[in-house]
Amino acid sequence: MKAPEAPPLPSVLADYTLGGTAGLGWTNTVYALQAPGRRGFFRAPRSATPPPGVDWAREGALLAAAGSLAAAVLFFDPDSGRLATEACPGTPLDAPSLKAGPCCQALGQQLRQLHALPYPKDATPFHPARYALRCLQRAGAQGISADPRWQGRLETLLPYPLRSDRLTHNDLHGGNVLRHGTQFTFLDWELASRGDPRFELVTLATHLGLGRRQATALFSSYGAVLPSDREWRTLETLHWLREYAWALWARGEGITEAEVQEGQAAEALERLGSA
Repeated sequence: MKAPEAPPLPSVLADYTLGGTAGLGWTNTVYALQAPGRRGFFRAPRSATPPPGVDWAREGALLAAAGSLAAAVLFFDPDSGRLATEACPGTPLDAPSLKAGPCCQALGQQLRQLHALPYPKDATPFHPARYALRCLQRAGAQGISADPRWQGRLETLLPYPLRSDRLTHNDLHGGNVLRHGTQFTFLDWELASRGDPRFELVTLATHLGLGRRQATALFSSYGAVLPSDREWRTLETLHWLREYAWALWARGEGITEAEVQEGQAAEALERLGSA
């Protein structure tokens, strides 16, 4: 994937210079920011049209309320989604780091703090099946069709009951969680809205490939009981349907790298369907 031309910096960042590309995602390009004694990052969306479910104005309000759970904001434009933040110490979260009891305990507690943050009362509740349907609708408008098996399973799970009375991040994976000792910084709040913390925990555990023992420890650290095998299978199915639909939308946008995620999601759905 080729990085777009570097954007000009706003005047509020006049003390900073724009460095090279620090990250090239499907929807955003992230550049390094440098100033004497300071470092940061500048996010530039790759399209003027927000991806499905993204609300930049809502993201800005949530970042302002997140405190130490998010990187400090240097600049934000809710109309374009351009965002500059201070650099945070840490490395992406992985499963081995959670084998340490204090680390797992701290993550559970800080996820609970995130979920206790105030959310906009008019925010659309995040339901992974409804979100996936929106992605498939936008993919269909680009001529990309879903596998009828996964489309049918998605429609079956549309009425599945989930909570919507807590703030949830809705894009938690190792790359969006920086760990520095027992302090965690959560990145990319574009999809944050009202949702179900249990689905969020299952999503994170699935992304990290946690085994049952580690997943149980994560839920316990959070103060929740591990879902039953049946509920876990349903929540994990919702997770992979969301990943599959997102990949189809991205492929419709010309992001060929999405084919890998599409294949991984389809394999997982096959496995869950035969369990």
